[in-house]
Amino acid sequence: MTIEFSTPPTAVTIGRPGFQVAGAGDAVALTFPIVVRRETLRDAQRARALLRAGTHDQANFAVALEVEVAIAPHAASARAAVEHAGTSTDDSETIRYVGTTHGLITLLRDIYVAEVADAVILVPIDGSATDRRIREQVLPVFADVRHRVA
Repeated sequence: MTIEFSTPPTAVTIGRPGFQVAGAGDAVALTFPIVVRRETLRDAQRARALLRAGTHDQANFAVALEVEVAIAPHAASARAAVEHAGTSTDDSETIRYVGTTHGLITLLRDIYVAEVADAVILVPIDGSATDRRIREQVLPVFADVRHRVA
């Protein structure tokens, strides 16, 4: 005899908004009421906790984190693209991810699970190649995630 447990596809966590991921300039990104920029994930986590502590409607209060990204098929290619764009890896005021699409997707999931942010705005730092990869490979993964338990 086998017992299987399944979560309904429309389940959401209580007291927490569903996770949303958007590209910079997208219509959904403009709807986030609060967007934070922090240099470390821990600082972002603290900011989110402080901002959410003052609200009575936790399920409808989302704090978005801005993350600068450069993604490529190989991490070395992403690093080279950032260097070619003339962007220093040390002069960012917010979280910066340079690597593969798979690594970015993992980071985004970790950001939500660790309660660092309720939403993420991805800002390409190396131009249209990363923007295209965000739209084709990252956003579809999170398209319906706000209706699932993390």
